[in-house]
Amino acid sequence: MKSVKLTDNEIRRFNNITSSLYHEKPHQYESVRIKDGRIVFILYNSKKLVYNENKETLELLSRILEKREYVEHTPTRNYQSNYDNSSISLNDYMFTIGSDETGKGEWYGPLVVSAVATSHDENLELKRIGVKDSKKLSASEIRKLYTKIKKLNILNETIVLKPFSYNKLYSKFTSEGKNLNHLLAYLHSKAITSLLAQIQTSDVLVIIDKFDYNKMNQYLDINKSIDVIQESNGERYIPVAASSIIAKYHYEKTLHELEERYNVNLSKKTKPKSIDRRIISNVAKTHFKNIKPYT
Repeated sequence: MKSVKLTDNEIRRFNNITSSLYHEKPHQYESVRIKDGRIVFILYNSKKLVYNENKETLELLSRILEKREYVEHTPTRNYQSNYDNSSISLNDYMFTIGSDETGKGEWYGPLVVSAVATSHDENLELKRIGVKDSKKLSASEIRKLYTKIKKLNILNETIVLKPFSYNKLYSKFTSEGKNLNHLLAYLHSKAITSLLAQIQTSDVLVIIDKFDYNKMNQYLDINKSIDVIQESNGERYIPVAASSIIAKYHYEKTLHELEERYNVNLSKKTKPKSIDRRIISNVAKTHFKNIKPYT
């Protein structure tokens, strides 16, 4: 299945051209659902038209789009980071899903991946309460914003891998000839697909803070009519910014829990050699070069 965004004139033309075809009852967020033989059209309230690729359907689509080169303008499932995102509007979708992670560059503490699914109104509310790139926020600001986000009941999925679990999973991936980016892609995919199962619509834009385009595509096995972008500095989008705040809150919370449990200080100033070897796999990511001599 592929998709294309229609203009108001194209929607009117679509309704006229398909009026004689068999119409099914539209599902939630759909305005028109047509299944007539090999012809399948689903028009969403957001004006996105999903269609199947065969001769009969494409002949009708060419009439609907008239002189527009629909094949060239049909959104692809994934966009490279050099895609011109100035043409992307979150308002064009019923939901947006943003995902981000934190902790991958720190030898101590957990790895946290978080994703949120937001409606247009929720994006506006997140912006209103001050959600922005977490790198521009202090630790206290992140805690305050997390509390405000939680009160909004934003649909989210957060995966917290404490060091012991992280080390086991990382070892499993490396034994299969894979690396950290494979593990990250797996976790992002897991969070995103969980949210998609809950909102149950393909009228979604998924935005992932980019780390490895190809590996992310390898793991993100979702409906091909769903638009996905992988963007460096993805936190400039409100859903990704919200995810980054949630992820950083859980990172700091888990870090504090580890410090309390093992009576150890974990920070950039901490020297790995000062940590008891008996607990190091419980507080540190043991594949880091500066940790290996002490494991």
